[in-house]
Amino acid sequence: MDGEQLPLSIPSHPDPDAPSRLPARVVPMQPTRGDAPFDSDEFLFEPWWPGARAWLFVEEGRLRLRTQGLADALAAVPELRGMASGIHTDGAVVEGTLLVLDAAGRPDPDLLRARLEAGEWVGSPAFVATDLLWDAYTPQGRRPFRARRARLDAVLPPSDTMVVGRGYPREGILVAEALASLGIEALSARRLDARHRAGAAGDAWLRVPVTPAPDVSQRPTLALILRLPLE
Repeated sequence: MDGEQLPLSIPSHPDPDAPSRLPARVVPMQPTRGDAPFDSDEFLFEPWWPGARAWLFVEEGRLRLRTQGLADALAAVPELRGMASGIHTDGAVVEGTLLVLDAAGRPDPDLLRARLEAGEWVGSPAFVATDLLWDAYTPQGRRPFRARRARLDAVLPPSDTMVVGRGYPREGILVAEALASLGIEALSARRLDARHRAGAAGDAWLRVPVTPAPDVSQRPTLALILRLPLE
């Protein structure tokens, strides 16, 4: 059931050479560019996170992290190796965004590039989860995004390094205004009834541009983005 949490039994010494029952990679869904923010009961709206799209694979305590440019992103962010123990299911593929935070907790694209491209040990990595593509070794793409997201919330409690992104139904224009006040340049709009589609998303997922407020002086912290100023 979607609302239940499943305990994860992790072998004390998982075999790193055991054959994987998960795919080596997933073909990502590519968002469609939207025209302008809008309101709709059919969509979930959330920030377009300022980081790198990433996929977390967890299998019997073994963890893999892929980005669009790296098959083994954990080599660049080894602090995230313990994330498997925080996911209350097995045989999972979680899609999200890899961030690197500065000393004040602000997502910093320059620190992220230094980690991924130059191998520099800078900042603090974090992972914001947005979708659950596999669960219990079963692909979830045919389920509607609403159900996948509810299951993701159930199996992934927040931690210091990993959280489920905060989404808001219906109020896309209000969310866009809040993001603009924080200096964030895009809004994610996901159809709640849509399946996951490899390749072009069509109307299942839109990346909607947002015009940042001209007086934004610095990047917002991750904690502030997770609780958008909507009140």
